Amino acid sequence: MMAKTALKNVETQAEAKVPSGVRIVDGQEMTLDPATVKLLIDGWRIKGEIEALQQRLDEINRVLADGFECGTRLFATGVCAATVVCREGVKIKDAERLKAVLGFRFADLVKEETVYKPEEKLKEMAADGDEPLAPAIRACLTVSTGRSVTWRAAREA
Repeated sequence: MMAKTALKNVETQAEAKVPSGVRIVDGQEMTLDPATVKLLIDGWRIKGEIEALQQRLDEINRVLADGFECGTRLFATGVCAATVVCREGVKIKDAERLKAVLGFRFADLVKEETVYKPEEKLKEMAADGDEPLAPAIRACLTVSTGRSVTWRAAREA
C-alpha cells in the first residue's frame, strides 16, 4: 500500500514538474540531474505497476488452478496457452517413530540430510495396501499438494 501512495505522490509531482533529487555517497550529498531523477521516478512507477500486475496474475492463476483439473491445457487461440499443473510432496513428520518402524531399513529408505526426505520406495510402501507397515509408515509422513498455472505464448500456425 505504501508503494501505491508513494506512486500517486510521484504522479502528482510528475504532472507539475520533475522534482529535485539527491545522490548520497559516503555521507556527501550531490544534486542529481533531472534525467536521472526522471529515471528514478519511471523505475518507481514501473515497480508499482509490476506489483499490481503480479497481484492480478496471482488471482487469475488461483481462479484457473481452482477451476480446472490437473493437466488441463487452456488455449486462447493465436494468443497464449496455460496449463494447470499439480504437484505433490511427501515429507517425514516423525523421523524417530519412522526409524522405530523401519529398523535397519531406515537408512536405505530415507535420504538423510538436515531434513528427512522419503525415497520413492518408502512412498510406495506407504501407499501399498498389502504392506503390513503401511499404516505405521503413513502416520510418520505428511503429503502436501499444490497447483499452479504455467503460461506459454501461442505457437505460430
